[in-house]
Amino acid sequence: MSQFIHIPTLLRSGELELIENLISRANFVDGKLTASMAAKEVKNNLQLDAGETTILEQIRSLIHQALQQSPLFQIAALPGEIFPPLISKYGPGRYYGWHVDSPVMGNPAIRTDLAMTIFLSDPSTYEGGELVLQTGGGVFNFKPAKGDAVLYPCQFLHCVNEVTSGERVAAVTWIQSNVKSPEQRQILFQLNQVHAMLHQRAPQAPETQLLLQTHSNLFRMWADL
Repeated sequence: MSQFIHIPTLLRSGELELIENLISRANFVDGKLTASMAAKEVKNNLQLDAGETTILEQIRSLIHQALQQSPLFQIAALPGEIFPPLISKYGPGRYYGWHVDSPVMGNPAIRTDLAMTIFLSDPSTYEGGELVLQTGGGVFNFKPAKGDAVLYPCQFLHCVNEVTSGERVAAVTWIQSNVKSPEQRQILFQLNQVHAMLHQRAPQAPETQLLLQTHSNLFRMWADL
């Protein structure tokens, strides 16, 4: 995969309505409660209370189903384990300063190869609140449509700009990939894209079959299971 992947319409309108209804009935607490020591100093948001187990389970089930059904997520992330999503809320004056995510999370622990932000608010309803990634290729800002997601490697410094008006709600999760190396994931992602184009033109052509074989053999060679 490239440095980041924008996934349009990961969540559709019906799913977003269900999630909005669940969130409207939930209690939120200080986001610092789940931050690592370094992140506590720069984290200034609210997070859906972990005690709201029924609501969280329903939201997580909807998101998990959407991830399972997203071809783009599956070929880009090659997911092995997915951390249960957290729901964050940013009102005016809230932000999340520059930080790097913890390399290992959860119990049982997973390695955080990739992070994903799923945007749950219409961008026209709030000012600020951009997800900002600092990569080797420059600094990139994201404020996509409601229901869209951004997937990115965890080694990048990133932040959420201060919200100046309105409210930004998002789901955040982390993924342990079946292929640990970002470079190898990118090669597999690119091969998959080329195969899809060849398959559309000539699904039974020898070159189409050979590329699929090459992709499968590389995945087998690099899989970290």
